[in-house]
Amino acid sequence: MTTKNSLHYTVPKMEWFKIDWKGPYPIDTAKTKPEAVGFGIYAIYEVKGKNTKFLYIGETYWQAFGKRLQQHKRDWLHRVNGRLVIHFGVVGLPEGKRISHEKVLDVESVLIHVHMPPFNTVSKHGYSGRDIMICNLGKAGTIERLVCTKELRALLKAIKTAI
Repeated sequence: MTTKNSLHYTVPKMEWFKIDWKGPYPIDTAKTKPEAVGFGIYAIYEVKGKNTKFLYIGETYWQAFGKRLQQHKRDWLHRVNGRLVIHFGVVGLPEGKRISHEKVLDVESVLIHVHMPPFNTVSKHGYSGRDIMICNLGKAGTIERLVCTKELRALLKAIKTAI
């Protein structure tokens, strides 16, 4: 029996990720930080006075953050006028699950699709991978604390409406 206050929704199969964010660090000294030797997700911001602009989300898996930053400096960072800072995010999974390059790419794609940073060129037009929910912990900058794919956003909206 359905009542006015009941909620009926099919929960999609999903994967849960958490990202432990550190920073912000000035981009020129970021590669000296302990987090720079790991892999995961990173977010680059431009700071001008009191204003902070979210510029880019990236991932590293096969190389450390520091090495990837050097590539960005050659490619596009030199075109930004403000002071640049970076946040490093280590991706974690529930106990017993293993991280993979494919999963890190999915996390990056969903974050790009939701936040639309101007210097990202892929993943802005949609995401068609697995249903995922990302919990951003620590110093995530302007990244939303809870980010998820479209199907899960609909579920969250339904829950908020019902309670």
